[in-house]
Amino acid sequence: MLKEQKVKIVEELSDALSKSPLLLLTDYKGLSVEEITKLRDELYEVGAKYRVAKNTLIKLAMRKAGINSEELEASLKGTTALLYTEGDAVLALKALYKFIKEVKMPVVKCGIMDGKFISDKEAEEFSKLPPRDVLLAQLVGQMQAPIYGLHAVLSGTLRKLLYALNAIKEKKE
Repeated sequence: MLKEQKVKIVEELSDALSKSPLLLLTDYKGLSVEEITKLRDELYEVGAKYRVAKNTLIKLAMRKAGINSEELEASLKGTTALLYTEGDAVLALKALYKFIKEVKMPVVKCGIMDGKFISDKEAEEFSKLPPRDVLLAQLVGQMQAPIYGLHAVLSGTLRKLLYALNAIKEKKE
């Protein structure tokens, strides 16, 4: 590989990693080209990318993007591919772990999510969370529940008052 190509790869990776809320390192050893292509297609549908690169280029790109993690750099051994996204990190993790259930590959090493180091176990736990939009909808529903309860109590009191007034009116007629 020419030096210009390596510089270009480092530039592309560092730019993508600096914008991404999720960076996950995986060991893709044992995956066929067709399987990697299928995984890339599934990740592309949720706004994520899966890129195979040399460990030294990944390390340079991470440093250039401002990601300084000894744990990540220690994981840069063997065959390594990057998963990163500009969208919802949980959707990308869900797509990856769905693929892992089907194929039993790739092996997740570790990663960084929203600036914090995550292990392979933590990444799997995050993949079980509902997507961001669903969580926000649940939060709004929880915030509105007391308001609906108050409305029901107050309208019940008013309804009883109207029944009492109607009963008095009918009695006088």
